[in-house]
Amino acid sequence: MKLQVSFDLQDIDKAILIAKEIEKHVDILEVGSTLIVKYGLEAVKKFKNNFPDKEIYADVKLVDRVEDTIKEYAAAGANTISILAGITNTIIQNAAQIAHENKCQIALDLVDSYSLGQSAMDSKSLDIDRIIFHGPHEEDMLTTLLEEWENVKGNTETPIFIEGRIDKTSINKILSLKPYGIIIGAAITHSSNPAQEAEYFKNILNKF
Repeated sequence: MKLQVSFDLQDIDKAILIAKEIEKHVDILEVGSTLIVKYGLEAVKKFKNNFPDKEIYADVKLVDRVEDTIKEYAAAGANTISILAGITNTIIQNAAQIAHENKCQIALDLVDSYSLGQSAMDSKSLDIDRIIFHGPHEEDMLTTLLEEWENVKGNTETPIFIEGRIDKTSINKILSLKPYGIIIGAAITHSSNPAQEAEYFKNILNKF
């Protein structure tokens, strides 16, 4: 099971320092939307220069002008780029084609999907490489998570990553769903010992 760590920090240098601490425990380094908004392509370039052998995920959340944006981010070092599920299928399919032509992958982010099941079902025909499923941020909504998860998982064979407020209290319930991977942010990047936390979560994932 893959561990992706999201860096939604204001300071790119701090993000790089934390990434260096946790690098050996992490499969995918995500340049979060906060860094993308503040630094743009430079954030991706800096991550790729520091971690040339790691998969770099750029949380761009594409909505339009996909051709130029994908080419620029792929050239900057992004291995995977996110696109929102709420836009038209024509744009999503075009984005996937352009990404693959530029040796990059496309992740379909379901955060704005009008129908989770339909988006999941469409992912194969749209040539999507992975799906990003958002779990609830409140622990008492995990029942809702289970219902929504079945709606997504039951309609696709595309690899699914789960993100949300994943921490030590929710990790076992999340992993019981058996996603392809999980995305963790603050529980690692905002902790007093990021390397220790990253190792803790990776060790749990290795059991699945």
